[in-house]
Amino acid sequence: MSKKNERGILRGDSLSLLLLLLCMDPLSRKLNEKYTKGTGQTDAEFHSTNHFLFIDDLKLLAKDSSTLSAMTDEAKEFLKVIGLEINKEKSATNDTCCEDTVTRLEGFSVYKYLGIIEDSRGIQTRSSFEAVQSKLIARVERLCHTRLNAINLFSAINQHAIS
Repeated sequence: MSKKNERGILRGDSLSLLLLLLCMDPLSRKLNEKYTKGTGQTDAEFHSTNHFLFIDDLKLLAKDSSTLSAMTDEAKEFLKVIGLEINKEKSATNDTCCEDTVTRLEGFSVYKYLGIIEDSRGIQTRSSFEAVQSKLIARVERLCHTRLNAINLFSAINQHAIS
């Protein structure tokens, strides 16, 4: 039995995910080496990065249009080499520099990155936080109704409910 894949990657087997991660890691390293990182603050800490990469979802962060354009070109070229491409319909920007590659968000437009809805300024909507909170609570409540001992319950909460 054989499967010819016209576009994208095969899904459903454990090897495909591992191969994709191995292919995408050099892009992450290249972006980190070549481009300036911006700093953001969470409740207690400062973090610096110029991109977020989760499996095949990439979010580029830049201080100016020229850097964002260069990073986008770098990502496009890298993806082309490994046989992937940017899906314009599933991608968004709030800058005019990348309109030929991704959809431009204007006004009150929103997009979803890893299930979180953000507006054109990159700010998460309140409804996203509420949706994540309600899903988290429901998962924890489901786990609490099982007969797991305390150690296994907390392990399950950390692995299932919070992931």
